Amino acid sequence: MTLKTISLVGFIVIAGLIVYSFQSTEYPKLEMQVSAAPAGGHHVLIFGATRNTGLEAARILTARGNRVTAFVRPGSDRSLLEPLGVEFVSGDALEKDTVTAAFTNNDYTSVLTTISCFRCDPKPDFLGNRNIFDAAATTGVQRVLLVSTIGAGDSYETAPWLTKKFLSGILPLKTQAEDYLISTGLNYTIIRPGGLKSDPPTGRAYLSESRNTMGIINRADLADLIVQAIDDNSTSGKILAAVDADLVFPWDMF
Repeated sequence: MTLKTISLVGFIVIAGLIVYSFQSTEYPKLEMQVSAAPAGGHHVLIFGATRNTGLEAARILTARGNRVTAFVRPGSDRSLLEPLGVEFVSGDALEKDTVTAAFTNNDYTSVLTTISCFRCDPKPDFLGNRNIFDAAATTGVQRVLLVSTIGAGDSYETAPWLTKKFLSGILPLKTQAEDYLISTGLNYTIIRPGGLKSDPPTGRAYLSESRNTMGIINRADLADLIVQAIDDNSTSGKILAAVDADLVFPWDMF
């Protein structure tokens, strides 16, 4: 690649970042409601609970007295989950029998899946989630929350060019997972976060039904929105973007 070509590519990337930085960070916000908790309270089965968003959701749920069961692979590091008092079931999301077994003889009121793997082969983003949705449908667990991403499904055109390029192998799988969940007839909520960070929560994150929504969100804030969605029956059957009003894309990613 010549120096001239490198310079041109650099110019295109910088220009693209500048364009996206001028996009509004305020989109129509979903007004959240609090519905009555199910009899006996919430019992949430979490796939992807050992780290990131799933771990943050487990922290929020257990802190307020909800039961949480974490589906973990054999040998996974449980050190951050054990102090929370969560229960464990062991298996691999890509192994359908272990997923089905995790649902057997349990009283889950909802299921949360945050699983994703950029470097895995095969990736669990569709195959693993399909196993989860099938098991939920078979065992009668109706409420399922899927963490997807902005750029999946009908939000593809909203994602920045760099995001679509970087996640070119992931976005089709996320779209398949969303479509499959919708087709099952389960009581679903799909949440699509923008760019993810692991900074402390700002408390300014929100959900939006607008397919034009693009931005950034901290994982702790995303987890809080997920828990609010679990509490809010009006989020059922909706696909929602999750961003933070205080974070400007792309500059606050760095």
